[in-house]
Amino acid sequence: MRLTAILRSVINAATNSSISRTIPVATKPSNISEPSLSHSDSTLILSLILPSRQETCRFHLNLQTATVGQLLDEIKQEDAGIEHAHVFDENGNILSKAYKISSLMNSSFTVQLNKQKTFLFDAVNKLQVKESAMNNPKTDGPSIEHTVSALYHALNIMKVYHSKYIVLKNEANELATQLEPLEKIKNKLADICQRHTTRCIWYGLGAMSFQVGILAELTWDVYSWDIVEPISYFIAYGTAMGFYAFHLMTRADFEYMTMTDRIFLRRFYREARRHSFDISLYNRLKDRLFIVHTDLARLRSPLSLSLPAPPNPLKCKISGEELSPLDAYRASIRVEL
Repeated sequence: MRLTAILRSVINAATNSSISRTIPVATKPSNISEPSLSHSDSTLILSLILPSRQETCRFHLNLQTATVGQLLDEIKQEDAGIEHAHVFDENGNILSKAYKISSLMNSSFTVQLNKQKTFLFDAVNKLQVKESAMNNPKTDGPSIEHTVSALYHALNIMKVYHSKYIVLKNEANELATQLEPLEKIKNKLADICQRHTTRCIWYGLGAMSFQVGILAELTWDVYSWDIVEPISYFIAYGTAMGFYAFHLMTRADFEYMTMTDRIFLRRFYREARRHSFDISLYNRLKDRLFIVHTDLARLRSPLSLSLPAPPNPLKCKISGEELSPLDAYRASIRVEL
């Protein structure tokens, strides 16, 4: 009996010591939550999982002023590993950066990061936005949202103009740098084609003078007018047939300027192929440069900057009508071209 009691006491002591040495392992709560969409005080709260850090980041967007481009810029700024970020509508179409965030609340949309992670948000069924945040209440005076939006516009409009001006100015300088070597080649080819066109015009005048001389010699020295008259008639009729054939081939009236331009262009395209000059690239760069200069003129116009009208407005020399700075700039560009 004593042996049995001793064995029981030993077994109980060993069991108690093993239990006392057992350390409970607590599971670490994960800070990664599912992507979600919520709303609070006219502010849209979008939660996304960043691919580089695998953490959830919340983005606060104003429903009245925020755009898709602002959301994508904030996402790329928060996670430097994101190179491609797009927002798609329910039909799979990419939304532009100028698309309003408030318009996203009317349908479901998808956020795609680095062409791999895709987050689908159903703003219609899962998000209940107050109607006062989406549709402004009809009151006699301006609402708070309109007042805040007007104040934001007044405080930040010059900053937006300045940033846009810098972007357009840098693009114009880059385009001018790309066009500089092309302009040299184009001017060289234009000189060659202009000399060729001038020679063709003088050759035409020489041919007509030779024709008149031959007809005059046949009329007064060799034959009489009775014999030369049918010949001159066929020559005149053949010339008229040539004009008609030119119209059928080019679908343009036969004029001296039209014929001169056609000779110039035919020679120019031939010389461009010979010198490996890319005319399509040159035209695209020139068109883009004209658009950039037009946008710069619009930014500098008094109406865009809310400035008073100049004391001495520009006037047309022919009609006497006042010209806007944008029209005057376009006219100067046409003169330079």
